[in-house]
Amino acid sequence: MIRFIVDSTFGITKEFAEQNKVKVVKLKMMLDGETVEEGFQDEWAPFYEKIKNSKNFPSSSQPNPQAFSDAIEEIYNEDKNAEIFILTIAEYLSGTINSATIAASSFEGKKIKAIDTGAVCACSVMMLEEMMDLAREGKTFEELVEIAPKIKENLQIQFVPSTMEYLKRGGRIGKLSATILDVLKIKPIFLFKNNEISVTKKTLGLGKAIVDAIAMLPKKIKKMAACFIYEETNLPMLYNKLAAKFPKMKIEKFAVSPMFGVHVGIGSVGIATLAEY
Repeated sequence: MIRFIVDSTFGITKEFAEQNKVKVVKLKMMLDGETVEEGFQDEWAPFYEKIKNSKNFPSSSQPNPQAFSDAIEEIYNEDKNAEIFILTIAEYLSGTINSATIAASSFEGKKIKAIDTGAVCACSVMMLEEMMDLAREGKTFEELVEIAPKIKENLQIQFVPSTMEYLKRGGRIGKLSATILDVLKIKPIFLFKNNEISVTKKTLGLGKAIVDAIAMLPKKIKKMAACFIYEETNLPMLYNKLAAKFPKMKIEKFAVSPMFGVHVGIGSVGIATLAEY
């Protein structure tokens, strides 16, 4: 049987993990002298609240190879003949793939493949779900190894920040530039695709930025998610505009984990898609 291991940045629920026998390896986050595991969705609130009330910016640490080795061993204890994929957050954002690769290589003679999704949060989950579906349809381990890069190439996520405050705190944008953008209510649209981040456009106002982001989506979309970071204030605006544009599309609402969420900022929204491949 083909089994999967992911890291906590995927943001899958505990129920999803249990129902689909997916193992989750957790990253750690540090803020104001406190270290916590990222955990599952229902465990995120205290850390997000801490971020809101702190003037500092959190740091994070990737899991060590042993954490992935332990997850692999847990799977083999359940199924000694399992074939395992380890999917991780994009290498651009974390070195988690390195730990996963080291762990995978330590099990000689076993079918274990560590894959950098080149993506984050909902996009990474789309890759997981797609590979799970293909496995259920009868695709072999070797076939999935060949298909995985095609899935990866067709993932993308766009984010519109609610405020520049968190990007400023994280050093992603200068204090002066952040202040000017906030005062003028100019919203950059960030695109993250295949381990690369870019600003595709700067737009006046959140509503217009969402419209512009939707206009830049792929033409043929297989899966879509409306993403939000902790607070859902701006989610209805995004979701309604997507639903109006794509009335026949199933659009998931997806909460973003702290590891990625803190960099864009609480209240921000995004659109994750998997294009037809």
